[in-house]
Amino acid sequence: MVLPPVAEASQTPAEDEIPLENPNLELVFTRVGARLKQATVRLGENGVDSIQLVPQNTLLSDTEALYPLGLLFGDSNLADALNFRRWERVETTGPREVAFEIEVPGYALLRKTFTLAEETHVLNVRIAYTNLGGEKRLLGLDRDIPAFSLCWEPNVASGDLQKGAQQNVVWRKDGSNLYHATSKFKLPGGEAWYNERVLDPEWAAVCSAYFTVALRPDFEDADAWYHGTPSVFRLGVGAPRTDVGAGETVEYAYQAYVGPRGTQPLRAAWPTLDTALAFFTSVTIMDQFAKLLLTVLVWFHDNIVANYGLAIIFLTVLVRMVMFPLTWKSMLSMRKMSLLAPEMEKIKQECKEDQQEMTKRVTALYRERGVSPLGGCLPMLLQMPVFIALYRMLWSAYELRRAPFIFWMQDLSEPDRFLTLPFSIPIPFSSTPLETLNLLPVLMALAMVISQKLMPMSGPAQTSQQKTMMTIMPVFFSVITYNMASGLNLYILVSTLLGIAQNYFIRNIPMDSEAVQPKKKPARPRHFYDAVRAKQREINKEVRKRKQRERRRKDSKDSK
Repeated sequence: MVLPPVAEASQTPAEDEIPLENPNLELVFTRVGARLKQATVRLGENGVDSIQLVPQNTLLSDTEALYPLGLLFGDSNLADALNFRRWERVETTGPREVAFEIEVPGYALLRKTFTLAEETHVLNVRIAYTNLGGEKRLLGLDRDIPAFSLCWEPNVASGDLQKGAQQNVVWRKDGSNLYHATSKFKLPGGEAWYNERVLDPEWAAVCSAYFTVALRPDFEDADAWYHGTPSVFRLGVGAPRTDVGAGETVEYAYQAYVGPRGTQPLRAAWPTLDTALAFFTSVTIMDQFAKLLLTVLVWFHDNIVANYGLAIIFLTVLVRMVMFPLTWKSMLSMRKMSLLAPEMEKIKQECKEDQQEMTKRVTALYRERGVSPLGGCLPMLLQMPVFIALYRMLWSAYELRRAPFIFWMQDLSEPDRFLTLPFSIPIPFSSTPLETLNLLPVLMALAMVISQKLMPMSGPAQTSQQKTMMTIMPVFFSVITYNMASGLNLYILVSTLLGIAQNYFIRNIPMDSEAVQPKKKPARPRHFYDAVRAKQREINKEVRKRKQRERRRKDSKDSK
């Protein structure tokens, strides 16, 4: 077998480029390897927010660069060599379609046909292999080595340096997804040609922060695998071992999704692809809850306000309303604890030298007055899963990418960047230095200070601790969230303001020391059976008296 010569770098690369587009995608294919050179997702009005998902290396020509949708053969004579040979373009009759062919003289003829869907982000791919030899040929080896694999490489360009590094390889099998963080990729040892591999997947995908590429085989007995490092890796979906007779042609079809990691475009591609969107990859119930919150957020946007900033405010109000019973119980419990402060201080003074006795008396006081020391904490702990789900959803929801709110906040997926500073300052606990004045975290810190001032305090010791927390927590929290998405900070700010209103309302509810005074146990209500039992007791008492009289008379006779 003699392979065609390696393609030479073209002096006019544009001659090798063939465009293909629909309202959602602008694709550019190169004849070198019949691969996808550019994949631009059209976003924004007139495409002003469009993004290119194929990583570009201007230092390499097409004959050297790694591009998606190349082929890797199990046949060691071919391997990936055809990805660096120049294919011939073949005329096609279908709209939004392009085809390429390459011949290995006396061995095989290969054809790739790409057909772009009319409205969705789906690209249909057909691979045809014709045996030009004089005898039957085996492609692949059992299930260990596929006939060939259609590959995506070297990664997915997200357009966001901070979040684009958060990529996962995902494949779906038997109704569930398995996630592999690219940050943990390591080259396998020995002669292994893959890091991980799965048989019979429904589809396989690479997900960045806001975008996804996926490959779906339209045939049985496929496999999926990945190989590489965190920055350069290859995802492949392979065709099964097959025998190809002399002069025969075998054909395999794929669907490729290239587009946003949003619920609607994923769902429009094919069933179950929307499961590639995952806010939690290991805790299913939290992931489902975060997706429910996203569904509510999108509903508010689509049906009520048409602004994601206002939709976040509506969602925050809804969450606060749902959680209000827990908040109410927590605040009332803390108010009652504050009313016990004088008695707790008295116990503390009386038991200075005996910590065990003090604990015993305080516990007895709580029990006597019907106050639980966990009453203020437990409801707050129950709210933590809600906050965590909202945090993950608002931090990485595609719907918030480039979504404006008001005035200077034109992207709810980014910090609000009220002013640009002429200098930069390192921020503790953050990899991003302070280069802009982000107003929302500052307002959030002020709101937290006000909220904590309205919190009831249990006693002098707790007062001292709370004052320390009031100083540290707002500063610490604003530093942590300073460079986070403005959509997330907007939620925290609005939630804190609503909490202030709730605290103010509860604080002004009249409550005196009688609320925590020992309560008399209510009399047990009398029941019909109580009267029956009382009557039975009287009868039994009379019976015992009669027996005692008879026994005394008998004893008296015996003595005579």
